[in-house]
Amino acid sequence: MRFVEVSTKPRRFVHFYPATVVVIGVYAPDGRANFMPAVWHGGLSFDPPLFGVGVSPKRFTHELLTKAAAFSVSMHPYQQARLIQKIGSVSGRQVDKVATFGLELIRGRALKVPILGGAYAAYELEKTDQITTGDHDLFVGRLRGLWEDEEVFAGDAVDPKLAPSLLYYGRYRYGRPQPEILDLEEE
Repeated sequence: MRFVEVSTKPRRFVHFYPATVVVIGVYAPDGRANFMPAVWHGGLSFDPPLFGVGVSPKRFTHELLTKAAAFSVSMHPYQQARLIQKIGSVSGRQVDKVATFGLELIRGRALKVPILGGAYAAYELEKTDQITTGDHDLFVGRLRGLWEDEEVFAGDAVDPKLAPSLLYYGRYRYGRPQPEILDLEEE
């Protein structure tokens, strides 16, 4: 390993990959559902339950999130990697992704949000904040509705044998976690 001093933009900034892929869902003002994959995301608070996604202002989804009161975030299995890549390869500004790719659209129950079908978990999030963090904005949402496939959860965790999370390694490369789990709770 070698040291590199960073005073501006680094040559690469992917050292925290692989990262799980989520799909952001938000309605356009004309009522069309738009979906965008994202890997810059995470839980921010348990009480209240807050989740955040980082989105570049260059993205159509950023424009929609800025205007929206709510959005969804869904977690998908590895088997949907090709579909997720297709969704992220075109802009909803030019393409109706639901019609073009024949996407399954689930309508939120707690909030007016679109959810991409095929997920093993999804959040309905009420937007509470938008924070500029450099070249991305962090959209923060409070959990108002939760969807989960109970079969894939072992206690409070995802069973990787039943729902191998979709991981992104950068540069269009995807993978999945190994099903071997090291459980250190008893140590």
